Amino acid sequence: MTTSDNKQENPKDQITALEAFKREVEKWADGNLLPSEEKATRSYINRNTRMIQELVWRAGCGKLMTVSPPPAVGGLIMRNVDPFSSLFQGPYGVNMSPVVLDMIDETIGVIESGKLPAKKTNEQQEPRKSTKATSNRKVFLVHGRDNEVKQAVARFLEKLDLEPIILHERTNSGLTIIEKFERNSDVAFAVVLMTPDDYGGIKENLPPQRDRARQNVVFELGYFMGKLGRNRVTALLKGDLERPSDSDGIIYIALDPNDGWKILLAKELKEAGLTIDLNKVV
Repeated sequence: MTTSDNKQENPKDQITALEAFKREVEKWADGNLLPSEEKATRSYINRNTRMIQELVWRAGCGKLMTVSPPPAVGGLIMRNVDPFSSLFQGPYGVNMSPVVLDMIDETIGVIESGKLPAKKTNEQQEPRKSTKATSNRKVFLVHGRDNEVKQAVARFLEKLDLEPIILHERTNSGLTIIEKFERNSDVAFAVVLMTPDDYGGIKENLPPQRDRARQNVVFELGYFMGKLGRNRVTALLKGDLERPSDSDGIIYIALDPNDGWKILLAKELKEAGLTIDLNKVV
């Protein structure tokens, strides 16, 4: 977008787009749609979410949620949940529609007051200075058995001009597993993929058991928390998993189907001092 594009932004058009999106969200939340209507409404929301989300965050009305599991069930506390990315299926069945509708109403109020900041051009966007800046571009990718998730996250890191370190892709050089792990752990950040690969629970309480990440994933999560510090470790969660004990204080991001996790992960990487171009997220 050029500077002239900023001048052409029409508040009435923005409000019209927000109100139209709001109506579709309300229709979806009501749940009384015919199959054909449901398909059309879902498609409309998917096609317009990015644009509406950008307006909401530019207006300063964006929110990230912390969602706790039902007390009787237990499980992971989902932090940094993006309501827009969870409209169709909120964590633990939580309905995110009211939160999205509130953010839209607040954004309309900001636009009506004439206080919506102009969208910055690429030339105006300056990288935030950080005392923790690092030239290290290596990001260790801890993973379990879910190859699809591993490949998706690895390709995303490469898109951000980072070097994902995947242990089994590194040469052994006659080293034991732990020696190989230590040799390749000189990284700037660690992304831990917690996918439901194992199943277990407390012995005295069998059943029930819960989905959980592999033991090597939990071990490496703790290793990097100690080596890099909690601010340089982020866990990506797939599904409703049992969270490792004593792991509070690190960032957990839900792997949502709309890829909202990408912008959240990119922001964590940037906050940790890595130079990240957020324009490459989309």
